Amino acid sequence: MSTRRTFWLIVSVLVVTGGLAVGAVASDMGKAAADQVSQTSYDDFLANWLYTRTGHSRGPSGAQHDPARDNVLALFQSYGLSAQLEPFVYSGKNGVNVIATQVGTLYPSRVYIIGGHYDSVSNPGADDNASGVAAVLECARILSQYQTNCTIKYIAFDLEELGLYGSKAYVQMHPGEDIRGMISADMVCYDPNTNKARLYGRTASNPIKNALAAAITEYGQGLTPNILGQNDASDHAPFEAAGYQACLLIEDQVYNNPYYHTQTDCYDTPGYLNMPFAVKMTRSLCGWLVDAAGVQVLINTLKFQYPSGLPEYCRPAGGTTIRVDVTGLGSAVPQPGTGMLHFNTGSGWQAMPMTELSPNLYDGVLPGATCGTEVRYYFSAQAVGGQVFTDPSQAPNASYAATAAYGVTTFYENTLDTNPGWAISGGLWAFGRPTGGGGAYGGPDPTSGHTGLNVYGYNLNGDYTNNMPEYHLTSTAIDCTGAFRTKLSFWRWLGVERSQYDHAYVRISTNGTTWTNVWSNPDSEIADTEWKALEYDIAAIADNQPTVYLRWTMGTTDSGWTYCGWNIDDVKLTALDCTAPWPLGDLNCDTLVDFGDINPFVLALTNPAGYAAAFPSCNIMNGDINQDGFVDFGDINPFVLLLTNP
Repeated sequence: MSTRRTFWLIVSVLVVTGGLAVGAVASDMGKAAADQVSQTSYDDFLANWLYTRTGHSRGPSGAQHDPARDNVLALFQSYGLSAQLEPFVYSGKNGVNVIATQVGTLYPSRVYIIGGHYDSVSNPGADDNASGVAAVLECARILSQYQTNCTIKYIAFDLEELGLYGSKAYVQMHPGEDIRGMISADMVCYDPNTNKARLYGRTASNPIKNALAAAITEYGQGLTPNILGQNDASDHAPFEAAGYQACLLIEDQVYNNPYYHTQTDCYDTPGYLNMPFAVKMTRSLCGWLVDAAGVQVLINTLKFQYPSGLPEYCRPAGGTTIRVDVTGLGSAVPQPGTGMLHFNTGSGWQAMPMTELSPNLYDGVLPGATCGTEVRYYFSAQAVGGQVFTDPSQAPNASYAATAAYGVTTFYENTLDTNPGWAISGGLWAFGRPTGGGGAYGGPDPTSGHTGLNVYGYNLNGDYTNNMPEYHLTSTAIDCTGAFRTKLSFWRWLGVERSQYDHAYVRISTNGTTWTNVWSNPDSEIADTEWKALEYDIAAIADNQPTVYLRWTMGTTDSGWTYCGWNIDDVKLTALDCTAPWPLGDLNCDTLVDFGDINPFVLALTNPAGYAAAFPSCNIMNGDINQDGFVDFGDINPFVLLLTNP
């Protein structure tokens, strides 16, 4: 836990009683996950993986800093998670966060984060904060076994003790991420038998604090939560500052810990670490995450698996096939022939039997729907004995979704290889090659574009200036007629001081007069040292509009620090593709189904890679004549029928 921040505490302490708060729903699945938290496993992380023994140091230059980091990465990867090291530079310091991702199947863009910092104050740091990292690892060990509705990120932050640098860098490096909740586990293993936990956060974070407090009450085996006010001394604070729901979970006696930031904050200190207390804290964190992110913890139930995956898009004309494999877990045994697809195209739920290919292996076919419509769906099947199970398990309150479209199309793209002649309102906006100058604070400009040499940038030769008004770069008018679900994407290299002092904006207008903010810089510095891809949903303003203007703004700025400012490249707009593809059976993509398609059809059947190379603009799924989701020998007779008797 960092000591470099001043504490702002709300005086009143809220006593948590009664039912669950907003954002959490107590569940058998939450309890089943919490019951898997193992004191043996938790103890092993502290004793053998995180370098908490006498003489160890996980300080930035400590001998055990990098080995502990690498152990965390290896453990995440051993659970089958996608995990990587993410280097960063913040305030001139180099650090590395460890990030493991468990992608959601229902809402993959919605992200929940639990994190703890793995660095220490040049000491063993058993409680501060190997204890929090061990809690994160234990949650990852348990929950990685299961499907989750929303994406979960398990993060071990670096350089927290220098001033929350790792978490600040993460927020800066992941702009626009749809983070629905973040909890920092920081010092969760010291308790002289008070059996209490503190939850800190700003007033705006009351929903997540209440939800975590309710999870503590539900899953913490008698642990008592105290909800407190703002405390900016841990890794939740940068997330709160960026407007996300975030809070700190910490031991009640943190300010009475006699070993805090000393060499005796050590696994070997007799009578120091309270492992049963840490288990209760970890159970609470694990249960909250199950309920918040929708982790599908399996008990005695039917398991639904999708060998070909779940579609992001479904054909407006209908015929999108999903293969479903139903198996039993625990004492549940699936009853053959009972698989059902439930769907809702906007006029209520309907159900239809799925086609059974072999016992408990099915094909479900989504219906047609107007392009742009969200088709919601879920699956059900009976177990022997008649009990019905669904996937998602909370259906129909939770369901899967596919957008009726043929995919996404790019209808505007400007790589800025040549000057498009966009309007500049003043200041130092210019088109050309950046020189790599500037960087009085943050990093310097790049020396070329993301692709090619040129960019639009604010002062291609260095930093923006002090005491600036707003200066704008405005695109020419873009026709978005017929575009739906419009998104703006571009690459940026940006340096700007926190929004308390300096400002940068992305804006949009349909008349060139009234502007809407798409993005503004947060209350933390942005100091890009590489090109970053950004994407923003502008559908509410741009959809089906004949005239759309894009604008990047630099300023206002104060009289203090200056940064390199905007560099912009590779701007494009995308929308749903509502144009029907070539007809089924048209394998050479000439819009006709005739004898010219025979050889391409044979190639698609026997050598899909060869087909893709020979017909790069065609879709091999045009050969899926029987619409079962596969191009195989079952399509031969339907193909012959198309040719001879359309």
